[in-house]
Amino acid sequence: MKTLSLAVTTTFTFILSIAAPALAQGVGGFSAGPGLAPAQEHSVPAAAPPATTPPATSPPATTTAPPVEQAAPPAQTPEEINDEDQGYETRVISYKKSPVFTQQRQFGNARLWVLDPGYFIVEQWWTGEFGTPSGAPAGEKAGQGHRFQTEIEMGVAKHVQVDIYLNYEFATDANGGNWQIAPGGHTGVAAEVRVALPDYYGQVFMNPTLYFEVTSQYYNSPRVETRLLLGGTMFTPRLLGVVNFAFERNIFRDSTSGIDYEIKSEWGANYDIIPGWFRAGAQATFGWDGHGTIDANGYSQIFPVAQIGPQFLFSLPNQYFRLLGSFVFGLAPQDAPYTAQLIASCTF
Repeated sequence: MKTLSLAVTTTFTFILSIAAPALAQGVGGFSAGPGLAPAQEHSVPAAAPPATTPPATSPPATTTAPPVEQAAPPAQTPEEINDEDQGYETRVISYKKSPVFTQQRQFGNARLWVLDPGYFIVEQWWTGEFGTPSGAPAGEKAGQGHRFQTEIEMGVAKHVQVDIYLNYEFATDANGGNWQIAPGGHTGVAAEVRVALPDYYGQVFMNPTLYFEVTSQYYNSPRVETRLLLGGTMFTPRLLGVVNFAFERNIFRDSTSGIDYEIKSEWGANYDIIPGWFRAGAQATFGWDGHGTIDANGYSQIFPVAQIGPQFLFSLPNQYFRLLGSFVFGLAPQDAPYTAQLIASCTF
């Protein structure tokens, strides 16, 4: 029995020494001692994944080409940016503002530029003619004429101004009696449109602007007028000069006044003596005027026109109220010797 027990013990010990390493490897370790396993398997746990990047001290491998940069999208225009998914936002189209002096009437005869959008002016005119023309028939004494005009000027767009006004005329005959050219003195209604050719004031020399007007005359044919407006500052910002070239006539021939042509140039210059308060200068008119007359054969007559005289413009500093006045002398035989004018205006 001792021999059998020793044999069994020896056999069991031999089997256990062979199986122990395999069992230890199955549970992730080596219980048989360090001599049974490689040294590196002690430093790296079996559960940790193998390293996929080189050590931090090694430079990165450059075995692949660098990434290609994508081209930047083309820049969008301001219009595209404003139009792209803006919901209910409103786009505001701005304009370059015109100088202050272009937004008020500078002369009674000549015009300049247009009102900026959103500006409104209300004006009340009075024009009086006095004296007997030197070319009147001997012994004839002329009467006096008075014209009243109420005008509304409106800047309706960046390049466009529209004016509407009512005309009233009264007269005194050679014997001192008063009479009306039309019932109640109301002689007609007029509409005027100005269109500026440049995009903004100062873009083109002399700021060319086109002018069109149609006037109803209750006692006569309707009348049309067209002008080319030119002007701007000269030599110094305080000196202003303008010139208008005008053509005017009745649309239809009338039995008493014919076509009644007017072909004139209107000139003006003033200086800003007290900035924001007071400007003074002169205005003049040269050309031809039919004065509503016809010859014995019924054809329209036409006579030279030459008028010149001083003018002034008084403004409150806020520009809301202005008073423009002029007094011109008629130098041609058919001109009224004296013509006075006052224009009061308010800006809104």
